[in-house]
Amino acid sequence: MSVSYVQYGDVSPKVDVYAFGVVLYELISAKHAIIRANDPDAEPMSLIALFDEVLSQADPKDDLVKMVDPRLGDNYPLDSVHKMAQLAKACTHEDPRLRPSMRYVVVALMTLSSSSTEDWDVGSLYENQIVVSVMSCK
Repeated sequence: MSVSYVQYGDVSPKVDVYAFGVVLYELISAKHAIIRANDPDAEPMSLIALFDEVLSQADPKDDLVKMVDPRLGDNYPLDSVHKMAQLAKACTHEDPRLRPSMRYVVVALMTLSSSSTEDWDVGSLYENQIVVSVMSCK
């Protein structure tokens, strides 16, 4: 990180949340944040843009399966991957003010790992008073 980047105040917890969202996408797909095609004339593609394209579909699950690390085979719950990708999308929101806090991300991942994914929703965490207390350090 350059000194000027730090010097001018561009560093914030929301930058860390964004970076963590990228890491979540990398974990799901086993791809780098920037994907370079074998064709030297082809434009590099952003992993974020690829996931955004898939997640913006009415029913993204068929294309989401194609984004998952192929080494996993079919040995993963697709609903959990979908929820994790939704969380990564929230983390990489263009507007930093609309990104969740890192505390929220941790609680969301803990909730995802310990609950049934049918009724898991990123937004629903704000409705759970216990989770809200944990996220706000109360």
